[in-house]
Amino acid sequence: MSDIITLATRTQLHRRSRQTQSPTTKSTRAFVMLCAVAFSLALAVVTLGAFTRLADAGLGCPDWPTCYGHLWVPNEHHEIAAANEKFSATPVEVHKTWPEQLHRLLASSLGMVIFVLFIMACRRTQSPMRIVFSVALAILLASLFARIFLGAVMDIPVLLIFSGYFVLLSQRWRKYKGQATELCVTALLAGMVIAQGFFGMWTVTLKLWPQVVTAHLLGGFATLSVIWLLLQYCGLQYCAGWGWQRADVTLSAGCLKNLRLLAGIALGCVILQVGLGGWTTSNYAALACPDFPRCQNQWWPAADFRHGFNMLQSVGPNYLGGQLEAEGRIAIHFAHRLGALGVTVAVLLLCGLLWRTGEPIVRRWSAMLITALGLQISLGVSNVLLSLPLAVAVAHNAGGAVLLLMLVALNHRLWANNYGVNH
Repeated sequence: MSDIITLATRTQLHRRSRQTQSPTTKSTRAFVMLCAVAFSLALAVVTLGAFTRLADAGLGCPDWPTCYGHLWVPNEHHEIAAANEKFSATPVEVHKTWPEQLHRLLASSLGMVIFVLFIMACRRTQSPMRIVFSVALAILLASLFARIFLGAVMDIPVLLIFSGYFVLLSQRWRKYKGQATELCVTALLAGMVIAQGFFGMWTVTLKLWPQVVTAHLLGGFATLSVIWLLLQYCGLQYCAGWGWQRADVTLSAGCLKNLRLLAGIALGCVILQVGLGGWTTSNYAALACPDFPRCQNQWWPAADFRHGFNMLQSVGPNYLGGQLEAEGRIAIHFAHRLGALGVTVAVLLLCGLLWRTGEPIVRRWSAMLITALGLQISLGVSNVLLSLPLAVAVAHNAGGAVLLLMLVALNHRLWANNYGVNH
């Protein structure tokens, strides 16, 4: 008789009699609530970042971390006049300053919440890694302030410091695998949010260099995904503390293996597509193909992939509006369309296998994924046919985040260590 893998896919709507909260449960509840706040902030930061980028407001504030020397933005006539005199090459455009600075303030708020989560995780564990991570994060923060005050001379040392931090985190994670998960994940998030601060700074100082803009976008999506994973992990613990039970779903070992494979492939395709989307917007290639389903009225248009995907573009010119010739932009746009086709095939295959299990809960995952995929395709096509309306373009970015988070959640459920094996 083949092995049966028991998957816990959701909590039931029924729970056991309510018990008095223990201090541990109260601590977990506070941690989960703060994770939810962090997730909401991260989603807002990603969405506002897309709005800022698509509204051409990435250089709405030519300095960093202030905006024309202000903590907020210059509003009064005398403030605008003084800012225009000081930054004569980039005069104030009020409709572009507030999205950029609001995005920075929200990102800073997210960073503070993540550091509070890290402090809470340190208090909730007795692992000796607390001291190691705390010292390492203090060094990262010191490098950020050193870069602000000393300038570009600190860029190479900063990159080396960050590389050392993530190598250290990787080594500690492997050594203490399964232990102090909250501490390791919050330490990862703290490092990521500081790195995002640097990428935000370089986005301005390097004048929207596409490599940095794309990395900044990917970093934002990665931060959102890790917070989402942490919220699920701690949320399940909190529900268990209140006596919530899980509905069991049984799948054969072969089916589970195939689901894991297809879910991993689909997730990889979506991550690649997010990167292609970031490269498309950072090179202003969203309208390089103004028709659909053809591109430039051809099924395979003339495109310059060598220049379109040249990762060694020179640093220095202002990349607002893009620097590539038409054929380079066509190559990027067309590659994004091909990526969408790959995502569609991978997600549909996954949904088909989920549906074939016959389990109602698993079938819901299939229906949700197909709905999210269909909406995302519709938004992408609308961007082309409607000439990139801002609201639709921002929704397309948000839709990509939703599809990514759904696949992250599905992979988490398929690979969670608490899934039992019955013989």
